[in-house]
Amino acid sequence: MSVINYAMKFFSSASTATAACPVCGLKSVQPLSKVRLNQTMLCPGCKALFISRR
Repeated sequence: MSVINYAMKFFSSASTATAACPVCGLKSVQPLSKVRLNQTMLCPGCKALFISRR
């Protein structure tokens, strides 16, 4: 793995968070900016829209 690939992987994981769907309970990776700004997220499992509670 090159240094550039390592840096891209490091920065991409720093900008994501895990959020659990309140309907089906599936944990999925969501952009950290959406969690911080309380924006609506889409569950990849049941397709429900939800806002993550910290």
